[in-house]
Amino acid sequence: MSGQQTLQQRLHSALDNPNQPFALLTTVRVKDKATGDRLEAAMQTVVEKSRQEAGNITYHVNRDANDSTIFYLYDRWNSIDAVDFHEQTEYFKAGLVVLKEVLAEPPTTTIMQIAY
Repeated sequence: MSGQQTLQQRLHSALDNPNQPFALLTTVRVKDKATGDRLEAAMQTVVEKSRQEAGNITYHVNRDANDSTIFYLYDRWNSIDAVDFHEQTEYFKAGLVVLKEVLAEPPTTTIMQIAY
């Protein structure tokens, strides 16, 4: 894993202004349906609490209709600092523990600028 940029580094590289709103789309593949069910349950708390954060605009977890082992996490943030705060919360860290246990392969995250 060495040599890979952290999300914070990628955000600073991708965004012209660290205080501009942006969105993240993370694709996650889990080992099987049972581990997907476990991830879905763990993410419920993460989503509910994340939506209460001042810097969060929206946070959604979606499960692929044709493949129950694929999830799409879509979240929008007011700034890079908002994501930094989010990643320091206990509920995010707890969700990350579950995520790491159920992954079939490394997740991919796309950084998107808000067009309108």
